[in-house]
Amino acid sequence: MSGAILFGILIFGLIPKSLNLLNGVNWISNQAGIRFSNYGIAYTNPFSYPVGDNTSKTNCFSIEVALKPAGYQTKGATFIFSLHDGRDHNQLLMWQYHSWIIIMNGDDYDHKRGTERIAVDISSMPSKILLITVTTGEKSTEIYLDGQFVIRKYFSLKIPNGSKSSLVLGNSVYGRSPWHVDIYGLAFFGYTLTAQDAALHFDRWVQNNNFSFVKKEEPFILYVFDENVGERVFDHAGGNNNLIIPSRMQILKKTFLFSENTILRFNRSLFIDSIINILGFIPLGFILSATFVKIGGTFDKHNILISVLFCFAVSLSIEIFQAWIPTRNSDILDLIFNTIGALVGATMYRFLISLINRKRAL
Repeated sequence: MSGAILFGILIFGLIPKSLNLLNGVNWISNQAGIRFSNYGIAYTNPFSYPVGDNTSKTNCFSIEVALKPAGYQTKGATFIFSLHDGRDHNQLLMWQYHSWIIIMNGDDYDHKRGTERIAVDISSMPSKILLITVTTGEKSTEIYLDGQFVIRKYFSLKIPNGSKSSLVLGNSVYGRSPWHVDIYGLAFFGYTLTAQDAALHFDRWVQNNNFSFVKKEEPFILYVFDENVGERVFDHAGGNNNLIIPSRMQILKKTFLFSENTILRFNRSLFIDSIINILGFIPLGFILSATFVKIGGTFDKHNILISVLFCFAVSLSIEIFQAWIPTRNSDILDLIFNTIGALVGATMYRFLISLINRKRAL
């Protein structure tokens, strides 16, 4: 019985949430572009950027991207792209939350730390291909939407340490923030675009319906997405910063025993997860306690402790393996709740045996 329960726990803990682990990136058939779905991801090898690093006082650059945003009912943060140097607090990130496109540095996704960011609401433009232009200078950052000025914030975005950074599209480096969207062009410039530049680029985008016109503007990265086939998106800026589209979903950065709910905030999702993880290990704790009582000796004397330690080891092994499985997360809270479930199960058996012995004594 204990073997069957253990087998069931291992299957439940190690099977991917989606059995389709193919990388959800496909070429768009009727236009230059790629489509992200499921847990799709595209990324470059680490490379350097010809602008200042995150300690520079002069870090002027611009980003231009043509995309069709995800549906506004998408849960959580969906990553459009990030420049990531291995440290979340350094990353340069563009992401979508409901109808908002947000650009910022760092990992303050819920804005509880008040990290500076700039955002634009696109709710008035549902299902429309947008040209988003972001420019940042020494004192301010601006967003243009389809060539029109939208918002200015008085802070500067930063490029992370270039020699160690990778560009990641369509997901986070952890594979937990998939973006279901189409992208038709992406360019990075080592200088600040003006309002006239943004308007002119939109006109050219409308005329050409692709990003090939950007090459004349000397960007330091340019993806036109006109390959239509293969596992590479070539950098048309003349560099070797090609995007890789792997055939199978990949996790670029593994995390072990990390939880986004480390600071416990009661919510429905956390409550359901905790109940599932506790209930899942109660039967194993119960059966192991019964087994160790039957063995007798030291196992009987310390059956609760041994049962809990055994379940802890099983849960820890599952969480470690989950770090390598796309669509699964290695979560310390799962480990904690699994161990609580084992303790409850082992204690229940011990209490039941004590109750039965008392009745027999009467």
